[in-house]
Amino acid sequence: MRVLEYVFNVLTILGYSRPPSWTSPFKKFLYNVYTTSVFAVIQALLVSEVLDLVLVVDNQDDFADNVYMMTVILITSFKMSGLMRMRANIDMLIDTLNEKPFCPVNAEELNIRTKFDNMAAIACRQKTKAYLSMVEGWVVWAHTMSLIVDSPTGKLLYRAWLPFDHTTPLGYSVASIHQIACSIIATATNAAYDSLFSGLLIHVYSQFEILGHRLRNIHGDENDSLKLCARHHDLIYKFAGIVNKEFKSVMFMQVLMSTFTLCFDLYQLTMHEFSSGSADMVLYVSCTLMQIYYYCWHGNEVKLKSLQVTDMIFESDWTRFSNSAKKILLVMMNRATVPIEFTSLYLVTINLESFKALVKTSYSVFNLLQQTK
Repeated sequence: MRVLEYVFNVLTILGYSRPPSWTSPFKKFLYNVYTTSVFAVIQALLVSEVLDLVLVVDNQDDFADNVYMMTVILITSFKMSGLMRMRANIDMLIDTLNEKPFCPVNAEELNIRTKFDNMAAIACRQKTKAYLSMVEGWVVWAHTMSLIVDSPTGKLLYRAWLPFDHTTPLGYSVASIHQIACSIIATATNAAYDSLFSGLLIHVYSQFEILGHRLRNIHGDENDSLKLCARHHDLIYKFAGIVNKEFKSVMFMQVLMSTFTLCFDLYQLTMHEFSSGSADMVLYVSCTLMQIYYYCWHGNEVKLKSLQVTDMIFESDWTRFSNSAKKILLVMMNRATVPIEFTSLYLVTINLESFKALVKTSYSVFNLLQQTK
C-alpha cells in the first residue's frame, strides 16, 4: 500500500497529484489542464473579493463580511500553490521512506512501520472526515439558506465584485454555482494539505521508533551497526528539514492569518449581538484553532521524540561496546541535544507552546482593540 494513500487519493481528485498510471503525454496534458482549471476557479473568487474590498466596501460590516471569506480563499490559494510547487519533492519524500535506511529490514521493524502507517491513515481519514463533515455541513446549510432566502434579491452568500449583473436569474445561478464550487474545493484542499503535513510528521516519529529498536538490538559487528544507526539518525534530521522547507512558508501564512482572524472575529463578536452571523464566526474560529492545534500537536510530538534518542541509547547494551563504538554513541547523543523543530519561516516554531502563545497574543490584541474602541 502506498504511504499516505488516502491523502493522495484526495489530492488526485483535487488536481494536485497525478495518478501514477497516467504516464502518457496526452494524459499528463489533460491532468495539467484540470489542475489549472481548479486553481483558476479559486483565483477568480479571490480576485472578485479583492476588487469588492477595493471598489465597493465602504463600512465596517461590509468589510467584515468580505474579510471573513477572503482570508479562507487566500490561505487556500497559498496551499494550492504550495502543493503544485512541491509536487515532485513530495513524491521524492514518499519514495525516501521506502528506501534504506528508512525502510524496515526485519519483521519487528515492519510491525513498527505498519503500526504508524495505520496510525497515519486513521488520523488522516479522521481529520479529513471530521473537517469535511463540519465545514461541508455548514457550507451546504449556508448555501441552501442563501438560495432560499436571498435568491429573490440576488444577494450572494459571499461578497464579490462581478463583471456582470448577478441579480438576474442567470447571473445569480452562475455566481452561486461558482461560490459553491469554491467552498467545496477550499474545504477539501485545507483538509488534504493538513493531513499530508501531519502524515509526514507521523512518519518522522515512526523513524525514531525504528531507530530505537535498532539501538536496542545491536548484533554482529557493533561498529558497523552503530554507524548505520548514526547515519539513520542523521538522515531523519535531513528528512525533517526537507519537510520543514517545503511547508514553512504556508505555515507562516496560516499562523499569521489565524492570529488576524482570531483577533478580528473576537472583536466583531463583541461589537454585535449574537446572531446567525455570529454563529458563523464561532464556527470559523473553531476551524482555525483546530487547524493550528493539529499542526502544533504533531510538531510537538516529533520534537519530544527527537529528544528521547539519548534515552534510547542508554536502553541499549552500551556497556559491552568498544571505545570506538561508544564514541559513535556520543556523537549521536550530542546531535540529539538539538531537537527537530518545525518552523514557519524560522519565526514561529510549530509546537504546543507556540499554540498557547498564539492564543494569548490574539487575546492581548483583542483587549487592546476593546480599550481603544
